[in-house]
Amino acid sequence: MIPELRSYFNTHFTDELYRKQVADLEAKSRCKIEFRIAETPVFLSEEVAARAGRLAEELIVKASSPELQRIGEMAIPAKYNVPGEHSRPRVAAVDFAFSGSRENIEFKLIELQGFASLFHYQPAFSLSIRDTYDLPKDLNGMISPSLGMDRYYELLKEVLLGDADPDETVLTDYDPLSQKTLPDFLLAKQHLGIHVVDIRDIYAEGSKLFFKDTHGKQHRLKRIYCRAIADELERKNAKLQFDLTHEYDVDWAFHPNWYFRISKVLLPHLVGTNEAVPDAMIVSKADYKHLDLSRYVLKPLYSFAGLGVNVNPSIADIEAIPVDQQEGWILQEKIEYTDIITTPSGEGVRGELRILLVWRDEDARPTALHTLVRLTRGKMIGVDYNKGLDWVGSSCALVMP
Repeated sequence: MIPELRSYFNTHFTDELYRKQVADLEAKSRCKIEFRIAETPVFLSEEVAARAGRLAEELIVKASSPELQRIGEMAIPAKYNVPGEHSRPRVAAVDFAFSGSRENIEFKLIELQGFASLFHYQPAFSLSIRDTYDLPKDLNGMISPSLGMDRYYELLKEVLLGDADPDETVLTDYDPLSQKTLPDFLLAKQHLGIHVVDIRDIYAEGSKLFFKDTHGKQHRLKRIYCRAIADELERKNAKLQFDLTHEYDVDWAFHPNWYFRISKVLLPHLVGTNEAVPDAMIVSKADYKHLDLSRYVLKPLYSFAGLGVNVNPSIADIEAIPVDQQEGWILQEKIEYTDIITTPSGEGVRGELRILLVWRDEDARPTALHTLVRLTRGKMIGVDYNKGLDWVGSSCALVMP
């Protein structure tokens, strides 16, 4: 974990510098950041970061295989089965727990998704925290820091924009200006020159889709960078002006069906892919009465941001799930998180590492590009478990070449 950099950072940290960095991020994002920004990065050697990247790439290759996609395809709800699928996920995210020890870090799979994450915000964060604390200039948040930020943005543009006209491309979500991920949306707008549009404001005329910009001018829509998730559309009873299941003359930056195709539904089928994958099983097929349930967590397959996870399940909890819904739940081996940081006041901090990947159409395998780290001092990752605590929240790994 590069103890020299940790010692330097903890010695030089001040609340004033923290406030300065938050202000810098908000200035870059051009909005207030509503999620908690952690006070610190994690420091990783390029060797350790590359190992995490390799594990993530292997998992996405396996998850995309015809064998597993026979299972992934069944996870797509009929009302969200969008035509025009791509043959592979152009973007993906893989979450690992930091396990093992600081001297010998192990990565254990928590979940994975064929969906975009904070591709635009994370580079801004990594450079902001590096420069605020006057850390070495060769550090950045990429798996391979020598790749350079210019090439990083070129790759993102290739994957997300392609040959499309930015003026005919939208990043869309449900009420995007109210999402906590708004900083990422606005940075995407800066980086790609595209529009940010509420998915409810996209409308169809025949086989074509349209939207209006902030000045009320109508634009033809030819490429969609979709950040809307089915969970929220369902919860909010969203009324769309186009039919997701209808085939329109439009391309997707990454196809929304991969949100379902690569998800927790595949976790039991990834066991054995590599050393990062813990034991997992579908509840309906599990002999749970003869398991030591203290070694497992109970997870719903179709939820977002950790909703519904039970870290101390009982037989009663499992049997409370209706039999016809048990296919939608898994038991996953509990992961032992290790303290990866000690705060200046001596508190231990645990965390998860998210690997952000892209998969260009011409490439044989995906590329692990950037890091996202979530730090916790509570029982679990997430706001509800870290209320009133410092040195927790959203961060990155700064990788030393």
